Amino acid sequence: MFTYSKQIPVVATPDVLVCGGGLAGIGAAVAAARGGAKTMLVERLGFAGGFFTAIIGSAFDGFVDERTGAPVVGGIVFEMLERMGVIQPGQGSQLRYNVNGDLSFVEMHPERVIPRCDPERFKRAADEILREAGVEILFHSQVSDVVSRDGRVETVLVSNKAGLVAIQPRIVIDCTGDGDIAAWGGAPVEKAEPLQPMSLHFRIAYLQPSFDLRRRCAAVLQAAQARGEIGLYGGPYPATFSGRDVYFNATRYPGDSTDPLDWTAAEIQGRKDAWTMYELWKAELPEFAEAYFMTSGPTAGARESRRIVGDYVLTGDDVAEGRRYDDVVVLGSWRLDRHPPKESGYHHIPWTPPYDIPYRTLLPRTLENLLVAGRCHSATSEALASSRVTATAMGMGQAAGTAAALAVQGKRMPREIDIAQLQERIAAAGGILTAPEAGDVAVGDPRW
Repeated sequence: MFTYSKQIPVVATPDVLVCGGGLAGIGAAVAAARGGAKTMLVERLGFAGGFFTAIIGSAFDGFVDERTGAPVVGGIVFEMLERMGVIQPGQGSQLRYNVNGDLSFVEMHPERVIPRCDPERFKRAADEILREAGVEILFHSQVSDVVSRDGRVETVLVSNKAGLVAIQPRIVIDCTGDGDIAAWGGAPVEKAEPLQPMSLHFRIAYLQPSFDLRRRCAAVLQAAQARGEIGLYGGPYPATFSGRDVYFNATRYPGDSTDPLDWTAAEIQGRKDAWTMYELWKAELPEFAEAYFMTSGPTAGARESRRIVGDYVLTGDDVAEGRRYDDVVVLGSWRLDRHPPKESGYHHIPWTPPYDIPYRTLLPRTLENLLVAGRCHSATSEALASSRVTATAMGMGQAAGTAAALAVQGKRMPREIDIAQLQERIAAAGGILTAPEAGDVAVGDPRW
């Protein structure tokens, strides 16, 4: 053990501090600032966007009811699609959308809008929406520790080029994905055993996407694994940003993103496996003749790690049965997509109807001035297989930010706010709190 003492400057005292600038963090910071709270966002990378920018992805998973293509998460999700030019302003609730940019869904429903984006467009749109909302942004700033006293987060310590600095907010929103603030602040957390594997996405240029290509890419990987040339992999799941490139969700590393050694290994193994896959495809598939390896994601992504134990724990039955709750603040609709840590290829992903995510799942026990949003919210590992995804996380963030602003405005703690008032504000900002009618449309076979 090593102990040292140091005086640390307090550099900010915001009403609301949002830790983590992924999808949940953007939703939380924008909503809190628009609600009148002095809001600061800290993010360890030099840009916001999480899955879309740090991992390289395009899928607003959880955005729609798969049966009809009707959106189930609105608000800031609609705004981001507008800012990236995917839809026109005001169109959001009127359109029908593909589940994501996965090629199987695109071919099943060519008439639906594809709610996808490009990482660079998303970075720009995130910068714009945060700055226009009045959020104070600190990029290249890593949350390092938490000081909590008497059931409240008192100080969040952040490391950046100014050194180790202290921020003392009234309310904190943990959007770190790993539940760092909650865990380091002393709130109860859980972690599944085993966890879903981590992945490093990679992007191939000058490649024409198609579902047939996906099948043949999968066959190449299956044969290569049988020959001992590649280890664990998933899918592969290809999607496109432009129609002239393909990014692959295919590498798998079973590990824990809260363990620095595991995360390092996931990055190194992910890059090795990505290049192995690319070289196998280039050697065997004619479509890869002119293709080149464009980039891998800036970071490997985690599907699950810590989950808080909140006032309510969302369950697998809640998700599978589409249960309703009086304190709903966002709807979920993604399939129960639990990636196996020891099996390669495609896995079974059961369909779910839209379901309610209660406000209580954003409230960690024991810490009164802390909210969480994203994949570290209060859910069982089974339920998190659905609720962890991008659009759902952004909706959770918008709810948490709206709640934090209400608490600041009323000089209350997040548990003390009026739920009906919170729901009214979410709805007024374009959020969707009522599941769309299913009609007679059958659930399509996603050909996974």
